[in-house]
Amino acid sequence: MLITDATLPDGRTRDVRIEDGTIAAVAEHLTTTADERTVDATGKRLTPGMIDAHVHFRQPGYGHKETWTTGSKSAAAGGVTTVVDQPNTDPPTVDGEAFDEKLALASEQSLVDFGINGGVTESWLPRILLRRPLFALGEVFLADSTGNMGIDAELFGEALSAAADSDVTVTVHAEDASLFNDSARERDDADAWSAYRTADAR
Repeated sequence: MLITDATLPDGRTRDVRIEDGTIAAVAEHLTTTADERTVDATGKRLTPGMIDAHVHFRQPGYGHKETWTTGSKSAAAGGVTTVVDQPNTDPPTVDGEAFDEKLALASEQSLVDFGINGGVTESWLPRILLRRPLFALGEVFLADSTGNMGIDAELFGEALSAAADSDVTVTVHAEDASLFNDSARERDDADAWSAYRTADAR
């Protein structure tokens, strides 16, 4: 595809050729090749697609909150062309079967490019999971702040070692549960919502 007369982020006007989803050439003038689709971008600004390396598209398990379809539509509408989904779905992405289920959903529904992160729990299967095409291992949760995926220091060390052996990047949800505010933990959802509504009304 050839995009002509596009205004780049720095204000210059250029032609841009795209081949196999990659920018192949940028110049003041490019000649259209045979059977090449041409888009006239006169007066329009052309920017690279953004990458969001931390999304929660909630499938499988919580499709009432977000799906790969709704999430990727929102991403594309905002100029995000690549997303990376986190592992705290249901089931969590901690073994090969869960990864394959999420990959099938993403492949069928996503309107943008995507990566899938794997997670770590007491029941994770690293020898199987780390053979899958993970974007990263993580977020690895060091406390149960988001779902029930918090792990202890020993398991964290084992996960780091396994990831290093497989040359897989690790991202960490770094926190210390001993510093959590106990009163916030003790409130039930109704109390928390009531407090939020009261504060919002002021």
